[in-house]
Amino acid sequence: MATDDQLLDSITDLVPKLLMTLEAFEHLQRNLHPGRYDQLAEFISPFADQLAAARKVFDRLTFPADLAGLGQQISNSTEYALRACNGIQIYDQGPGNVMKAMRAQCRAQEFIFPLSTVWTPVSQYFLERAARENKLLTQQLIEGATSEKNGLFNADNDRNSRGGFTFYIPENLEPDTPASLVIALHGGSGHGADFLWSWLREARTRGFLLLAPTAKMETWSLMGEEHDLPALLSMLDFVRSVWPIDEQHILLTGMSDGGTYSLLAGLNEDSPFTHLAPFSSVLHSQIAMTDRLQYADGKPIYLVHGTLDWMFPIEAAYMARDELERAGAQLTFKEIEDLSHTYARTENPDLIEWFNPRLSVPGGVPGITPV
Repeated sequence: MATDDQLLDSITDLVPKLLMTLEAFEHLQRNLHPGRYDQLAEFISPFADQLAAARKVFDRLTFPADLAGLGQQISNSTEYALRACNGIQIYDQGPGNVMKAMRAQCRAQEFIFPLSTVWTPVSQYFLERAARENKLLTQQLIEGATSEKNGLFNADNDRNSRGGFTFYIPENLEPDTPASLVIALHGGSGHGADFLWSWLREARTRGFLLLAPTAKMETWSLMGEEHDLPALLSMLDFVRSVWPIDEQHILLTGMSDGGTYSLLAGLNEDSPFTHLAPFSSVLHSQIAMTDRLQYADGKPIYLVHGTLDWMFPIEAAYMARDELERAGAQLTFKEIEDLSHTYARTENPDLIEWFNPRLSVPGGVPGITPV
């Protein structure tokens, strides 16, 4: 059995290196492009090596029964972080390794997140950088974690199932206070339990509700029968039943197929989605064919696309921009230099401020005011 000092020394060595690796992987993900895989593998390798060395020491220790769960959470998160790094390092053994790496990064965050309620460095990792020194906010989040009504919830959304959702209520949101809602749609073959982590830090920092659904099929209802819109509306009703929503601020956003579907689902008569934000996507032909462009008139839409997108070239975004502007949309178009077909998480802050300017990053002494 390891001594308390040995456990403390190992944890305080391993976890910072784990968090540093996760941060580095976010930088890698932002710069993901097939032509850069060798550079990205070289970039992530030092972080993986340091983490692997710290893990060897950690794995030699035996935790007492009352701390075994803590040890397992750290071990699981480290394992998935190393899998993520390895997937990039062996990219040349098959393109699927890169996709597996992205998913492993999400699992690493999922396993370490529960420690945010008890350990300040982990809590800070799940905050935007500008809020990480806000001690009052950190305290509020840790204290609020004892509430059964706040936190992270899964509804039939394990990774072997489709059609469920993961829902996050920031720990410091006050009950009965209407809150803005972001509904984030994953890309093709993705999963809501993974895509959630592209948004959780911002939701936790600024105080808005976050819903990450999973498509009923392999991807969203872009062809054939409509499976997903009724499910999304049902999920929205569920959110309303457990927490009051600011009905003027319901954002439907998504990446790739999820972005395409956000427009397809959002441009409908009497749509409850007040704002739309498609990333790295296209304007579906069915929208024009069914005369639904009329519902873009006056609709706030935030369109994001990278100049290096290899799946949907930037010209597709120009076409969507022109069509939406002609239809009268309140359009913000962000053309991002050097961005490939990958989620532009660095755009989240500007998107949130466009969506609801009251969702600012809390700074200094004040806590956040949920809206």
